[in-house]
Order: sequence, then structure tokens, then C-alpha cells
Amino acid sequence: MSIEKKHRILLVNFTENEADLVSRAGFNVELGYIGRLEERGSRDYLPYSFPHPPYEYELYVYNSKIPDHEVARLFTSPKDLLADEKMASALSNLGSSGVMRIAFIGVSSGIETLHLGGLPSVQILDAHEGVSVLEVVNSKRSFSIPELEDAIIKLRKRIALPVGQYLTWGKKETYPIWHLPVIFNRNDDEIASYGVIYSNGSVPVYIVLPQLKNNASCLVELLTVVTKLRPELFPDITSHKWYESEEFSFREEKAIDEEISRRIDETKEFIEAKQHERDVIAKRYSFIKDILVAREDPSLEPARRLSVNVRKVLEFLEFEVEDIDAKIKGAIKKEDFWVRDGDFLAITEVTGTNNKNPKITEYNGLLGRLTTIFKRRDLIPDASDITGLLVVNHDIDTHPMKRPRLYSGGLEEIVEGAKEQGIGLLSTVELYKIAVAAKDGKLSKEEARKIIKQPGRIEYAE
Repeated sequence: MSIEKKHRILLVNFTENEADLVSRAGFNVELGYIGRLEERGSRDYLPYSFPHPPYEYELYVYNSKIPDHEVARLFTSPKDLLADEKMASALSNLGSSGVMRIAFIGVSSGIETLHLGGLPSVQILDAHEGVSVLEVVNSKRSFSIPELEDAIIKLRKRIALPVGQYLTWGKKETYPIWHLPVIFNRNDDEIASYGVIYSNGSVPVYIVLPQLKNNASCLVELLTVVTKLRPELFPDITSHKWYESEEFSFREEKAIDEEISRRIDETKEFIEAKQHERDVIAKRYSFIKDILVAREDPSLEPARRLSVNVRKVLEFLEFEVEDIDAKIKGAIKKEDFWVRDGDFLAITEVTGTNNKNPKITEYNGLLGRLTTIFKRRDLIPDASDITGLLVVNHDIDTHPMKRPRLYSGGLEEIVEGAKEQGIGLLSTVELYKIAVAAKDGKLSKEEARKIIKQPGRIEYAE
């Protein structure tokens, strides 16, 4: 005789009274605990206590508002989750183990990703003060579950104000999970959301809610819906499961389900093809973006060096770029290259720095190398037409569009001197703008080269 499996729910950071309320509603619950991040000596410490590994439960329910007055009595010997790599890994991978998750957020814990149990893409943000107007989604969306959304919307008036935290989906690509906001403020900050995967219908895999006036009673209301949507998790609760099974579906229902499955397969193929296409494009033009972050460090492999990627950009714009021959390189003591375009010929130096402005020595060094060439007729018989080009990736750790102009502020005399000497000063930000404009057809490559051949500070006015 087979024994029907009994479901188990892990309630993390709930009180005994709250667990009893959920239990009296017919659910089999056990209590667990995860504390807040704290320092102990020279290392971080994160207390936890689970009766069993979290993947042995059908449902993991986390409450960020820890009932501190209950903790000492219920969990007298917690362990350190940060020191327990196996348990931390198990908690981080709950999604792949098939455990459904419900989280009541609102109070920062220090390591939200661990507390949420396998929801690394759900990111938590501090809420704005004084938010009191809450909106709800008002239209059906692809892959949404109306019954679940209705249940969440019914909880709106029971949200405990002020709202403590917002949530957001951290990745642009949502496939195979569709993240669906339900309650938000007038600034479109998410307050309650859920996620689904598609498998012959939308299947809920997580729900994230704010703190409610009574989390436990609201959880019971949600579970009455979840048991219908995920009957495989609650085999001992859901009766007449066969009623909605494929075996008893009408012919028209089966036809619609088959059509939906076909469309889902087509969508998956489309998404995968487009993601591959996007990856190919990103790789093809990666050198254009790389000049914004690369450094000129000999310890780096050549493909990651700033000078290599700057050269690729210049060649993309159809400049002729060549290494200085050994004789000249030895004379000027610098591994630069020539940049040519018709009558234009520039000795080019590439450098990177974290500073808001590069050092004056970078400019003076290039000026000195030009002077060496002018004096050494044995190196270049006709050096009268040679100019200089200094390409600088500066303020590297700052967002490119927030970096200061090259040699700005108290260094404007450098710009004037460069203009007089016929030396171009080009930041990688401006080079990036010019290259993207040429790639997108806003500039011809000839026009792009013309901009770069200017003396003084080189800038592109979009």
C-alpha cells in the first residue's frame, strides 16, 4: 500500500503563534531562523537554524522582520551560515531544486540574496519615505496568473505602512523566468511581484511581498491559491486533482493548450536566436567599448590592453596604423605607433589613468618625442609634416559620460599649447562617441577621421 507524501513548509523568522495559525489552516509547517549580518571579531557572522536542509521542503517562506523577542527562546544554538558553505549553497540554489519561495521583505538583513532563498536576480532597494499611494496592475499580461494576482491585490489594503523596501529584477534577460510586478507606487517602484516559468501553463516559482499587518494570516490566504496552482507540492491537501488534469480536458481545451505550447516553443527559439545574435554583435564591436575601461598594463594579455583596442578603433575608422620601426622605436624610447591618413601623419601615444586629468608629463613626453624626430633627420628625412596624437583613457573608474573634459580646469594651457604644436588630445570617451557615430551611420568614416586629425582638444559634438 502506497503512502501519500505529506508536504512540508519552512517558515523562517516567524513566531510560534504565527506558525500555529498557519498549521491550524491545514498546512504542515516547521520553524527556521536566519538572523541579520553582524561582525564577530574580524569576520562577518550570519546566524541560522533549520530543522532540515531547505531543499527538503516544498515551500520556503522568509520574513525579513525578525521577531527578536522570540529568537533567543526558539533558537538557542544557531550556526554561522557564512561558515557553512554547503548550507549557503543549498539555500542559494533553492530555485533549481524546485522549492517554491515566498518572501516578506521590508527590513534590511545585510545579505538579502541569501535570505531570499535562491532569488539572486531579485534585488532589494531602500524605499522612499512617506509613500502612501499604492497602485496595482490593471491589465492581463503574457504568462500572468490572474488568480494569483487577484490574491496579491486583495492584500494591498493590509500592507503595513511605511513600505520598507522595493524590489527589482536585476537582469535584463528574464527567460526562462518571467518576473511580474503586481503592486507598485506612482514612481513605478515595485512593492509586490511574483515570478513564473512556463510548463504547459504558467507555474509560479516565487512571490515577494512587503510587510503586512499580519503576515501569517495573509500567508494562509495566499496558500489556498498556491495549492491550486502548484498541486504537485501539496499532494495531501489538494483533492480532485484529476478534475483539471489533461485526462479530463475537453478537445477544444487541448487544442488551445497545444497552440500555446507551439507558440511558447517558437518564442523560446526566437529569444535564443536573438540572444545569440546580440552576443555576436557585442563581441564584434567589443573593442569600441573596451577603450573606456582598458588600461595600458604590460601584465595584461595583449587583447585587453588599451593600446591594442585603440588601434582597432582607429583601423575601424580606416586610418592606416603601423608600428614604429625598430630604429625609430629605439631612438624615442616608447612603443607608440604611426597613424596615417593621406598627408596626415601622427606619432601616437596611448595612456590610461585613474586620475581626473592625466599628468602633464604624458603631454610633455609626446612633445619631446616629436622634437627628437624633428632633430633626427637620419630617422625621418622629411619630418615637417609629422604631428602628434595623445589618446588618453582617464578617470577610468567613473561613468564615461560623467568624466571631465581632457586637460580641463587649470590645465587649459596644455590644450592651447597642443593646438599651437599641432598635437591632438583625444580622450577615449570622445573616440568612443566618434566610432559609434561612424558605426551607426551618423558620420562617414572620412568625417570621423577629419575630426580626429584636428589639433588641440578633440571633441565630437553630436
